[in-house]
Amino acid sequence: MERGSVINLPKACLPQDLRFTNVGRYAREHFFTPMEILKPVVGRPLAIMQANIRHRSQIAPYLEAFVDSKAPGLILAMSEGVQRDFGVCVEEATYFSARMIDECNQTGKKIKGMEKKVAFLFDHALTYDAAERALEAGVSGIMYDPSDGGRRAVTIEENILLSKRFVELAEKHKASTELEVGVIPGMDGAVEMEFTDPSAVSALVNAYPDVAVAVSVGNEHYRLSPRGRGLQLDLFKRIRKAVPETPLVLHGGTGVSDDDLRSSITGLLLDKLNVGTEFLKQTVLAVAQARGMQEPTEKQLQDPAFCRDILFYLDACPEKYLGEAQRAVYREALAKLAFLTGAC
Repeated sequence: MERGSVINLPKACLPQDLRFTNVGRYAREHFFTPMEILKPVVGRPLAIMQANIRHRSQIAPYLEAFVDSKAPGLILAMSEGVQRDFGVCVEEATYFSARMIDECNQTGKKIKGMEKKVAFLFDHALTYDAAERALEAGVSGIMYDPSDGGRRAVTIEENILLSKRFVELAEKHKASTELEVGVIPGMDGAVEMEFTDPSAVSALVNAYPDVAVAVSVGNEHYRLSPRGRGLQLDLFKRIRKAVPETPLVLHGGTGVSDDDLRSSITGLLLDKLNVGTEFLKQTVLAVAQARGMQEPTEKQLQDPAFCRDILFYLDACPEKYLGEAQRAVYREALAKLAFLTGAC
């Protein structure tokens, strides 16, 4: 694809009575909803990448890699937990993303017939207030995790009940919703692990037909490399059979093997892959290397406090570290987009 294609903007105007922060409306006008991007890929042998933001420096290379790829859509995201652990401000992230879309479009060339759409998801909302503030800051979708980040398992009846307020909140803001069935391990403080029951997914989708569903089939948050038995592909197939038209999502994409991803994509099981840990690793490694530090261990890379200390230098001394960090993220993001889009 020719470098510098234009990112499309939603044509529909947002109702004036919707409440936004000072920059939230401007930001929101740049984003499609995640479901607008995901629905068209269901049943196709490709997956949309969700690029999780740990530092604002990652936004530019995410978008630059996207316009240089053949991917039809990109979902930017940050979570309530990342806000707490890394100090990322959702309003700053949505505004910076929208401005970067404008910058890409001012320098790009329109590619006839190429649809390029960006969404912004507030991931793993744990509280209603945080989800509402994120929507007012301009996100176009929210993901609600009733397991409280894997700290407890919930029945499907409780899941449906707890999810209702978040689905209605998103609808009120003309946004879309992603829900979770089962428990995906790996988050800080998580003690539960529960594979997704296909019949529970069916019950959830019957209650809320227009949602994406995150599933637990052997994937794990914050895993840096594949290990163990891998994905439970037979289970994944039964989930797809139960909800053939629903976008299905894997969290913890960094720790899923290429073979499992290839099988999930070509088998028309996977519609969105969340990737964040690999991009954080590339950012931290680039800064650490530029500072002449010993290469961080896997344990250090999984420690938010350690990573925050390294990311500090991107703001304190951008002239020294920003360029190399962004180039590292760009390369990794472009490679992942090519894999997910090019049928492996």
